[in-house]
Amino acid sequence: MTNIVNITDKFTKEDKGILQIGNKKYEIDKSVEAVMRFEELADDQRVKAVVAALEGALGEKASKEIGVRKMGAENLKVLLSGVTAAMQGISFEEVAARFQQQ
Repeated sequence: MTNIVNITDKFTKEDKGILQIGNKKYEIDKSVEAVMRFEELADDQRVKAVVAALEGALGEKASKEIGVRKMGAENLKVLLSGVTAAMQGISFEEVAARFQQQ
């Protein structure tokens, strides 16, 4: 006899993460496709690639508003960790700890 496993109610309905900076909230696409694009660029670890990954995740308007291209390297790392956390649905601290282990 066939075993039917119904996972219909297990899927989350949200496909966007939220990144908050001050009083502003920015939507982050959490789809597998978006995460793969982000990781592919961010894994390069060159500043140019990391900036491209962040701009892709945040969108042009939010990237300019946040000032991604004018940030210092430390703030860029913080933003990268925040976007990663929003995409993966985990805490900022968990992502920051992973980066420290590498």
